[in-house]
Amino acid sequence: MSVSPHLDSLTSLAAGPTSAMACKLLFERDLYMPCHVRVPDTDHRLSAIYVDNQFYSFLKIVPEARKAVDIVLRLGKRDSTAAITLTRRGYAVWAHEPGARYAPPARQPNYGIRPVFGPQPCLMVADESAYQTCRLQVPDVTKPLMALTYNSRYYSFFKQDTDAAKVLDIAAKLARRGDETLLVIESPTLTLALLEPNGRMV
Repeated sequence: MSVSPHLDSLTSLAAGPTSAMACKLLFERDLYMPCHVRVPDTDHRLSAIYVDNQFYSFLKIVPEARKAVDIVLRLGKRDSTAAITLTRRGYAVWAHEPGARYAPPARQPNYGIRPVFGPQPCLMVADESAYQTCRLQVPDVTKPLMALTYNSRYYSFFKQDTDAAKVLDIAAKLARRGDETLLVIESPTLTLALLEPNGRMV
């Protein structure tokens, strides 16, 4: 697969952004449309996916979920959005291409691309200064919940685990049903939290 020239090396990207990355976890095939695109500064077509009226170019396949998360965080140096899909070889990471344009097959120049509506993005953050832990009171729950506050929003703890594959799978399922999630990466633990729009800090 061809990779966009400004993404052919990750060495120049920072270890992690100071704000969260919004990552589309597209673990089911009907959540995106594979295609090809053209981007500025390159003459050849790039392998890409299309979802929610946005293009993402192929970057890399890695066998482990944790490595995929690390790459997404490093992409925060250039953008605030990325995507991960599941393949037989592992996790494919896709970089957001806001300047891309659709490139139809050479033999089918009139071949169009159908709209695909994806899940909620999962916010991923590794910068400890970007969030705080707190206790949260939510409707219909008597006892306060352990929670995180990020960007003036509250997220209750949902799952903590060192198994990144398990946590990403849960996050993908929650996103597909419409939940907004926050994934905090504190080596070696990943904490998945669920947005509580009606919660209040206690």
